[in-house]
Amino acid sequence: MRRNDRQIKAHGAIREIIRRCQVLHLAMVDGDRPYVLPLSYGYVEPDALYMHSASEGRKLDILSAAPEVCFAISTDHALIRDERPCGWGFRYRSVIGEGMVAFVTDEAEKRRGLDAIMRQHGGEGGHYGDASLAATMLLRIDITSLSGKQAGYAAG
Repeated sequence: MRRNDRQIKAHGAIREIIRRCQVLHLAMVDGDRPYVLPLSYGYVEPDALYMHSASEGRKLDILSAAPEVCFAISTDHALIRDERPCGWGFRYRSVIGEGMVAFVTDEAEKRRGLDAIMRQHGGEGGHYGDASLAATMLLRIDITSLSGKQAGYAAG
């Protein structure tokens, strides 16, 4: 990281950002081209993210061929104005992570992953009908690295 003064070093603070947010931007590689999607997710400690998906589409085609991904999550955004045009800035907290995507087929894990997504968005999870569960594609990112960064806040 170029700006060490902006690095979030505490693992707990990084995980708190992940717990607070609701959308991640998932970066994939489609052959020789980048592809990025905003997705809702659910976080399960210590280091997994769940996302649901339709059962077909470009995202699944890409992940089947190249399961290595990068993701970005950010929160606490605020524009910082200044009298000088070059003095403007932006306040934020962000997490960048890398990992491997796995396609979840186990019913019990599907239920846990869907519950995690529901909790991430303020719900509690619950009962998922067998037909709905069978029709739902669930993806899990096994996180291999995390880094946090912030601007406009005291170092952490």
